[in-house]
Amino acid sequence: MTTVRDEPEQALAAAVRSMWIAEAALGGLGTVGGALVVGSAIDGVMPWLALASIAIVLVYLALVPRLRHERWRWSLREEELDLRHGVWRVTRTIVPITRIQHVSVERTGWTNFFGLVLLHVHTAAGKTTIPGLERATADELRDRILARLRTPDDL
Repeated sequence: MTTVRDEPEQALAAAVRSMWIAEAALGGLGTVGGALVVGSAIDGVMPWLALASIAIVLVYLALVPRLRHERWRWSLREEELDLRHGVWRVTRTIVPITRIQHVSVERTGWTNFFGLVLLHVHTAAGKTTIPGLERATADELRDRILARLRTPDDL
């Protein structure tokens, strides 16, 4: 018998959209710069190649961070951490609480600039990350997961 799970309902912090837009803009500068270099090396190509790369970057900036934020959801349930994310292909990950080995909260200079942290959940299979949480939310989620890990088994 299969169980139908409700979709995760917790969203990431709103500031993560700004962080993703900034990351995409920085990457877009490299793309446009590369197009300008290539376009200047080939006669008559520069104007349309530069315009095409700028258009692609602008469409990406307008769509992808918004869609990524709308689709990123998480929920901590009694026995599992449920994650859903993706822009073009949506991935659903269920991490059983009993499989979690440790939890860490990471703050970098970049994420700190936006007032955000990353929450990493480690299992024997690898690491799962929830990006773009406010520090208080990440600390509270970490503590809730750890409290469930300390609960004695029902043996």
